[in-house]
Amino acid sequence: MESKFNLTPLALDIFEAIKQAGGHVYLVGGCVRDFLLKRRSKDIDVEVHHLSFEALKEVLSPFGTVQVMGASFAVVHLSTLEGYEFALPRIEEKTGMKHQDFNIIVDPDLPLEKACARRDFTINSMLYDVETEKVIDIYSGQEDLKNGILRATNKDHFSEDPLRVLRGASFMSRYGFKMDGDTKNLCQSIVEEGGLETLSIERIYTEYCKILMGLYPSQGFNFLRDIHGLPFYLEDLVTTHQRTDYHPEGSVWNHTMLVTDLAALCKHHTSEPLWFMWSALLHDIGKPLVTTPEGHAYGHAEEGAALFNEKVDLILSHKQKKYIYTMIQYHMVLPTFSRNHARKIKFLRFLKAIDQKAPLKDLLYLARCDKLGRGMVTSASINELNEYIEEMISICGDHAPAAIVTGKDLINEGFENHQDYSKILSLAYDYQLQGLNKEVIIRRLKNETGCHCG
Repeated sequence: MESKFNLTPLALDIFEAIKQAGGHVYLVGGCVRDFLLKRRSKDIDVEVHHLSFEALKEVLSPFGTVQVMGASFAVVHLSTLEGYEFALPRIEEKTGMKHQDFNIIVDPDLPLEKACARRDFTINSMLYDVETEKVIDIYSGQEDLKNGILRATNKDHFSEDPLRVLRGASFMSRYGFKMDGDTKNLCQSIVEEGGLETLSIERIYTEYCKILMGLYPSQGFNFLRDIHGLPFYLEDLVTTHQRTDYHPEGSVWNHTMLVTDLAALCKHHTSEPLWFMWSALLHDIGKPLVTTPEGHAYGHAEEGAALFNEKVDLILSHKQKKYIYTMIQYHMVLPTFSRNHARKIKFLRFLKAIDQKAPLKDLLYLARCDKLGRGMVTSASINELNEYIEEMISICGDHAPAAIVTGKDLINEGFENHQDYSKILSLAYDYQLQGLNKEVIIRRLKNETGCHCG
């Protein structure tokens, strides 16, 4: 091989201690794949053969605190060696329909071909022998890696874990790999048999995040589309048509994939790259609900935001949900403002609407991706949007101004209907945006609410 695995001095000392105790160390899985791709891997999976689990813990204990992550899996971490995971070879027998329904059989002397056979794809089934500094490739993973192919390591065992369908999609997104035909058929069979329905929301969310944060998100999602492995709110985009004079790219799905790939190129400029990518994926989910036979989709942003709140259950973080909801609801506003040359007051009201929910900058990036994802946008259209936003920011700033009338002011002025404070403060803020000063605003509020106080 051209280069050796880059291991820390502490790791090498530990591996030598394992060898002296009669064990044999292999690096396995994704770290070997990334090594061959000349990519840095933050996680190093170490498989120790010919030692019992108790013996492994005993060897590791002088080097730091041994943290048992799964006794039945014979998996441990070492407090002093971040990113390394130690495990014994094992085989897994499926015992039920759920993702976690496995019987684990740990065997320190398991033959290498059996130890590797439990892994998902051939590119993840290689080992690096620390002692000989050679890659052991029983299932032709290097050839598939060279050709950019995802192939099931063992067809009989692949379908036992439905998460592999989503893992395959994430590898396609992150590395640009293609799925082998037979493996794709296996994935489709898993979907048809309801395998994805056995996965927890957390696991699905994690793999979707990997797809979204990859270089080519559309590759992973188009694969899931092909095998009908998408949730309904994405599946419906495939059959929702658009007006060809506005969207020559075709269906809402085609448009969404273009937007998502464009978003992947600029996500690092946004405040929350992952949340931004979720917004790009979901920005048009309201279109199937409102699209007319002629291809009009009036109100799709508002409908999409409501659908997101009611039906998209993958997002569990409240802050993330608020951000994505805001991005979906307002993704059309900036282009509309630019096209209609909206006045300052409208822009200020918009800044107030998105305040503390999603930054103006992020919405602008989504608007640009949305425009460019139509396959017909000229540079003049983008320039017009940019120039309008620059002008408005120079006049209004990019954040909503602080309110000059507060609840404390209403109390001090003697407004008694506390239950109406929210409406009164909203009205006060709108007067502020119109340029009125605090004294005038208070006087107007008293007149309009019939307050005879103060």
